[in-house]
Formats: sequence, structure tokens, C-alpha cells
Amino acid sequence: MAIKNYLEDIVKELVATEAQKDPELKNSKTLQEDVIAYTLNHLKPKYARTRKGYILTEVELNSEQLRAEILVEVLKAIKIVKENPKGITNNDED
Repeated sequence: MAIKNYLEDIVKELVATEAQKDPELKNSKTLQEDVIAYTLNHLKPKYARTRKGYILTEVELNSEQLRAEILVEVLKAIKIVKENPKGITNNDED
């Protein structure tokens, strides 16, 4: 089993959900990736390598409180990235 930060999937899911509500975010892959990177850099990673570790991590990640905390970080990241778009271009190929 590969080593993986299991928060990545949740953060990407939450950013995609928020992007549906925000046309600027929805139309910019670069902006979405900046939000994902910013969010992940401000959360404690949840890595697992073994099946047991994966199961324990999944149980923890199913906590409504943890998901709410992650959503708060996603919303903060959206606000900060949109207010400071340095490095964000109109060309999403970067």
C-alpha cells in the first residue's frame, strides 16, 4: 500500500463543492489548485501506509467535526487566494 495523505481527497472534494457556488473559482483550475495547496499546507496531514493505518485514518476522517474544520480552512483559503492572486494567471496551463 502506498503512502498517502488522505486529506487530499477531502480537500479536493470540498473545493469542488465550493467551486460550484463561485463562478470565479469554478472557471479557474489554477485558482482551485492554489486553494487546495494553501489548505493542505495549513492542515495537519493524515498519512497512512498500512491497511490498519488506512482504516484508522478513514474512521477519523469520517468525523463531522474534522470535516467542518477542513471546510473552515478551505473557505479561508478561498478568501486569501482570491484576495492575493499573485502568481495566478488567466492561462490555466501553468
